[in-house]
Amino acid sequence: MKTKPIIASALLAAFAAAPLRAQDQKPADPPKPEAPKAEEKKEEPKKEEPKPDAPKPPKYGEQKSAQPAAEKKEETEKGPPAQDKWSRQTPEILKSWEPALENVRRATVKIVREGKDVALGCAVHENGYIVTKASEMFDKKGAFLTNLEVVFAEGLRLPVKLVDLHRPYDLALIKVEARGLRPMPWDESVKPVPGTFLAAATPLRLPVAVGVVSVMPRSLDDSQKGWLGIQLDGGADNEMKVVNVAAGSPASKAGMVTDDIIRTIDGKNIGSVEEFIKTIGSCRPYQTVKIVVKREKGDREMEVILASRAANVGTMGEDPRNMMAGKLSNTRRGFPDALQHDMVLEPNQIGGPVVDLDGHVVGMNIARSGRIECYAIPSKDIKGLLSNVADGKFHHPELDALRDERKNAEVALDRLKKDLEALNGRIKEAEGPPPAEKKEEKKAEESDDEEK
Repeated sequence: MKTKPIIASALLAAFAAAPLRAQDQKPADPPKPEAPKAEEKKEEPKKEEPKPDAPKPPKYGEQKSAQPAAEKKEETEKGPPAQDKWSRQTPEILKSWEPALENVRRATVKIVREGKDVALGCAVHENGYIVTKASEMFDKKGAFLTNLEVVFAEGLRLPVKLVDLHRPYDLALIKVEARGLRPMPWDESVKPVPGTFLAAATPLRLPVAVGVVSVMPRSLDDSQKGWLGIQLDGGADNEMKVVNVAAGSPASKAGMVTDDIIRTIDGKNIGSVEEFIKTIGSCRPYQTVKIVVKREKGDREMEVILASRAANVGTMGEDPRNMMAGKLSNTRRGFPDALQHDMVLEPNQIGGPVVDLDGHVVGMNIARSGRIECYAIPSKDIKGLLSNVADGKFHHPELDALRDERKNAEVALDRLKKDLEALNGRIKEAEGPPPAEKKEEKKAEESDDEEK
């Protein structure tokens, strides 16, 4: 069912018909004290008449605002402030998403523990399998939480057990003893671009938040990216000039120095700093790359064994502004692929589906990483991890990448062993023969002299 025109119309209607904010009602006057009895009547003190030019004291309830009535009337005619009138979280806006979420919410569950919300989850197989955010399922000591329950849209509550983990994506596969679950309809054909409206679904009829796509899917996993250890300045004529070489870095070990100009990497011309970062980032740790640099005496080619970016690039301190709007997810970085959006979600609202205006499930929320920054795993990646879900296991494509990395490391180690043997030989030659051998040579020379 096409719900986009309906939702769009509802959005416009909601904005056009935004309700005016009601005036603050004047509170009732405080209760008057009871009149004294006849026998207890006392002479009341004479009230002083206020002077004509003295201002009258305000009545109870009028101290709240000294705003003239004319200005109050004008404010009422204008309506509520812009942040309230045009908010994406108004009841009218959230209500407009209901048709798009009708089918999705029935495949969404809430995970609770002792009456408190822990996370959301997505049903992925009719035989009781559900995926959710893994790090929310464990305590500070790394033990799986006890007394966890799954609450379905119909209100059914069932206990859960952990069956598998996928740590690169921080996903947990849990299971309930039930059949007939409605699996989440992941839609990998839709690729939302920045500015696309999205909503975070729950088992309820309305979304928990609404936002837009900020950044297209990209890798946030530095452990699988190569690191060279230089800083470049894209100066005149698009020359990539080396302005800094980190001590002990792969570039330093290969002989690269400041003022070198990067010409090619593995035969590919490098015309910008962005192109350089993309090229090196696409290489694996321990991979050998051939780099040609320009110097005054001519070009020089060098082979460089890259290191792991994650092990050499320090993480920046947390921006204090990120903590201004609530808690962040404990695990919020390092995902192999993630779509970024600006919905504001609490950590216990992570794990549910992300839906576009047409009701397509484009991903699953996996982390709140900043004040207005959340990440979602794209549907195509989720589907790739669920090829073995009927057996209660995730598919682990990262194993292939790790095996390739190990192979590169073994090749690099063999090369280092050969280099070490060569260095030992050169050191031995430089040191000369040991003292015992020198004495034998001297005796042999003396015997030759006597014979002569």
